[in-house]
Amino acid sequence: MSSRRNVLVADGDSTWALSVITCLSQIEDYKLFVLSNTKRTATKYSKYTSYYKFSERGDDANWLKVINSEIEANDISIVIPIAEKEIAFFINHLDSIHSAAKVIPLPEFKDFVIATDKKLLSDFAITNDISHPKSFHVTSEKNKDEFFSAANFPVLIKPINLKGGDGIKKIDTLSNFPKQIEGPLFIQEYIEGYDVDCSVLCLKGKVLTHTIQKGNLKGHNDFAPQLGFNFLKNETLLKVVEDIMSKFNWSGVAHLDLRYDENTKDYKLIEINARFWGSVDASECAGINFPHLSIQLALNGFISEYDFETIHYMRLKGVLKSIKRQPTFIFKKTFLMNNTEAKSFLKDPLPTMYKFREWFGRRF
Repeated sequence: MSSRRNVLVADGDSTWALSVITCLSQIEDYKLFVLSNTKRTATKYSKYTSYYKFSERGDDANWLKVINSEIEANDISIVIPIAEKEIAFFINHLDSIHSAAKVIPLPEFKDFVIATDKKLLSDFAITNDISHPKSFHVTSEKNKDEFFSAANFPVLIKPINLKGGDGIKKIDTLSNFPKQIEGPLFIQEYIEGYDVDCSVLCLKGKVLTHTIQKGNLKGHNDFAPQLGFNFLKNETLLKVVEDIMSKFNWSGVAHLDLRYDENTKDYKLIEINARFWGSVDASECAGINFPHLSIQLALNGFISEYDFETIHYMRLKGVLKSIKRQPTFIFKKTFLMNNTEAKSFLKDPLPTMYKFREWFGRRF
């Protein structure tokens, strides 16, 4: 880049904002401005945050005024929304954003809605011949009876409005199925196999760059995000993902959860996270800086070709878990400084310390 760019992170209170800021901090020419709907968040305490402003969101009209005011006051070149709520806002109001700033590439709203709704995504997969677990939307006792007659156990019960593996329950037999249902449920037949993820940056349905990662260190339960994973090359999986994103005509980032079916020997689409994701900083470590490339795509209309390294990476919680299991793990200095969050934590410790304090306060 030829000049310094002022970047506005539009939702600094989002779960994944700190990971995105960590990625953007690798680019010296970015000056980061953070807008938040919360007075205090981890991003406020990052040394990479040049400017932090709390503003109550209010309705869309009010938030649009806030965004445009920040763009004008701070000479913002590019705006980067991170989580689904903010991405939806920018898709819907893109034409009203101050012309001085560009926004990273985003999908069409109809495609975004389908991708972020479990039932609509399942219907889309059926219509477009995308391999996907057999799924059921249960909203009543009648629906439940229809499900009983058609499903093969075991199944996974997935709350409609939760993400990241929260609330998922595996039910092995019909006799174990809850007698009463509380609210609508999305249910999928359980697939014997393993999970694998693919992160992408697309433009008009074409995958411009990607990473593939397979977990190797479980989180707090079987469905929680992995604490450690291997980046790997897999052309078969990539072709599946390219076909999916082409059918969506997708623009922008996405993180696809897939599962390899050991019985049918294919990859099944489980979920699309139409936003940035928790391991985006791991992808940066492997060689693909998705936030930076999203900005470059918005500014230039293209990005150079990049490839990722097939590395093993571990989240900070994974490091702590590994040390607890094997105390001598703490002496693996080269691995800890190059393949974990330890390096970014040591460079910018306050945000993580703030998050720990918040977690500790909720627990006790």
